[in-house]
Amino acid sequence: MFRMDSNNTHSIADYLAQLLKDRKQLAAFPSVFVHVERLLDEEIGKVRSNLFQINGGAKEPMNLPEPSGDTVSLSEKVYVPVKEHPDFNFVGRILGPRGMTAKQLEQETCCKIMVRGKGSMRDKTKEDQNRGKPNWEHLNDELHVLITVEDTENRAKVKLQRATDEIRKLLVPSVGNDGEDELKKRQLMELAIINGTYRDSSSRGLVMPQ
Repeated sequence: MFRMDSNNTHSIADYLAQLLKDRKQLAAFPSVFVHVERLLDEEIGKVRSNLFQINGGAKEPMNLPEPSGDTVSLSEKVYVPVKEHPDFNFVGRILGPRGMTAKQLEQETCCKIMVRGKGSMRDKTKEDQNRGKPNWEHLNDELHVLITVEDTENRAKVKLQRATDEIRKLLVPSVGNDGEDELKKRQLMELAIINGTYRDSSSRGLVMPQ
């Protein structure tokens, strides 16, 4: 396996592009290299997590206690600060291209993450038409992220807290020295990788193990 420099976004993206290319080639031999497929999928997951580190901070693994008690359903609403930042595209930042950012957080936290409330739908005309109808009550509320989880209570609380913390980080507008949203740049980078249009920037940070 390659080793990457986690401080270099382009190196991480280059590495992810290579991994996805390997995964595509490996798909030509289904159920032949089972352990290699598993290891490759695990590595892809780790690299994607590095690529989407919020605010440049590494994420500590989620330590879950042993299940205790009955399964419960917990939920939390995190309101989006649209009044403080009316021109910022929070919905796009939370969801990411093709919903990839939200899906990544769902995988990491084992929670369901949904954007709800005013301004949560792309089609504003349809949103206005649905407002006030049964099952669309959330459109009367301010824009928010609804986080839900099912597990034993002791585990559900840990998962819900992690998801809430990660969403709150996404709700803090962050720009780099060039005035651009760093996370958005990474989101578009991964979209280009998946579409096969990303070009390797360099081979720096990609070295073979000794």
